[in-house]
Amino acid sequence: MAGLKRLSGAKDVVQDDFAQGVGTYIVSFGENPKVKLADIKKELGKFQLVSVRAKVTAAVTEKDGACWAAGYKLANGPDEDLLSKVKGKSTPFVLTGMVTEDDKGATLTLSKVEEKK
Repeated sequence: MAGLKRLSGAKDVVQDDFAQGVGTYIVSFGENPKVKLADIKKELGKFQLVSVRAKVTAAVTEKDGACWAAGYKLANGPDEDLLSKVKGKSTPFVLTGMVTEDDKGATLTLSKVEEKK
């Protein structure tokens, strides 16, 4: 989708899948994106945004009892305590999960955590 290429910092956009009227697109960024969900919705125009998944490589820091990486507050998914794998470690991780936003900022609800190799 050409509109996604206009997102701030977007390097590449590819269509990953299209089935039953739902398209899946992958947007690559040169560094951690500063894009908000509202920016993505705006570029989609008449199309509906169903969800945003992110995969970031970053060190995890702890602040005020919460874990943070690449500008996202990290949260556990419903099935597994992935935060326990990153707490207190200084090595970079590859973090994958769903992105949500509220008035306090963006949250990455973790679905996968790997140490960067």
